[in-house]
Amino acid sequence: MKNIGRHTTLLALLACVLLSSGCSTLSINDSPDKHVAGDPLESLNRSIYGFNRTADKLILRPVAKAYDSTLPKPAKIGVSNFFSNLREPLNILHNLLQGKTDRALNSTYRFTVNSTVGLLGLLDVARHQFGVQPAREDFGQTLAAWGVQPGPYLMLPLLGPSNLRDGVARLGDSALYYPINEISDSNGVRTGLVLLDVIALRTSLLGTDRILDSQVDEYAFLKSAFEQNRIRALYNGNPPEQPDEDFDDF
Repeated sequence: MKNIGRHTTLLALLACVLLSSGCSTLSINDSPDKHVAGDPLESLNRSIYGFNRTADKLILRPVAKAYDSTLPKPAKIGVSNFFSNLREPLNILHNLLQGKTDRALNSTYRFTVNSTVGLLGLLDVARHQFGVQPAREDFGQTLAAWGVQPGPYLMLPLLGPSNLRDGVARLGDSALYYPINEISDSNGVRTGLVLLDVIALRTSLLGTDRILDSQVDEYAFLKSAFEQNRIRALYNGNPPEQPDEDFDDF
């Protein structure tokens, strides 16, 4: 069958995880600052950001606005739910790799319910009917839990902000399980779904355009926003608080 190799690899990894006791998670005693990437490639990154912004203003943003104004809200929500549901197997895997068994069970439940009762994921029945929230994880978060540092900050062409660890991890996740490849063997269908996924994601970010456009230094603002959001994701929305400065000697 068309995806038997990938599925076999995924199942083998899941089996190894279940038999392993060496899973790691981030500690509440960690300093979130260690996940902030340096920017030794700033000049190159700014050039790539300029290219990304031009491509966005000329192509992605207009297409996203047209998509947003054309499709009714329920249809847009359904498309977003559909692609989110396709990524649930990776959520299961990476929650297990980090020892987060409760979250892995949540993701398994969500994938099962939404793929069946939720009409292949178009409806998020698990969340809206049963209160089971998404437990999103990726290979970058897994590597962070295993102690891998972020490395230098990277602005990826068309893909946006990242760092060396998360950029490599993204490739690893795609090589292991690229959700859209699970749907069809047709290159035309796959290309159409990739474009729809990109447009749906860009549409979800339209509300942030005004904020970004108002910044004196868009690049610096986006880097800071990316790192803050990434730290929140690494700690499941609850990063450890930083201790207050000690001014006793002053």
